[in-house]
Amino acid sequence: VKYVEKEFKETKKDWILPVCLGGMSGLGRLISGRIGDCIPGLKKIYLQVASFVLFGIMCMMIPQCRGFEGVIVICLFLGLCDGCFTTIMAPIAFELVGPMQASQAIGYLMGLMAVPMTAGTPIAGAFGLSGLLCFVGFACSISVLFSMPRKVGD
Repeated sequence: VKYVEKEFKETKKDWILPVCLGGMSGLGRLISGRIGDCIPGLKKIYLQVASFVLFGIMCMMIPQCRGFEGVIVICLFLGLCDGCFTTIMAPIAFELVGPMQASQAIGYLMGLMAVPMTAGTPIAGAFGLSGLLCFVGFACSISVLFSMPRKVGD
């Protein structure tokens, strides 16, 4: 919102950005929940990693917007990605550590995500490199996928 206030001073509709984020996050949770139910085993990680990468790309695209409408479209995609990787987090934790330690795994993951998501933009600069932190999360997520032992039937 502060970026829009600074770059697009003529608009008075900056309130619409959190609405777009929240609405699309809810829709993303509904859609990815249904899709995640159809994906067997740990292959759900692909969906979460793809949404995390798209989230990072969209963060890097914000400064490229020349009009307020472009920022709205990016916020819609950001909300969709947020809903997707938030929803898929719990089923992945259940698959990785089992039901007894899933709550601790989810808490640990949320704690790890909170630092770059909160401090990423001020540390990296005005949106210039903030998407890079999402790519670091992507690299960590994909390393978990490749470190899992393969089953004979996969």
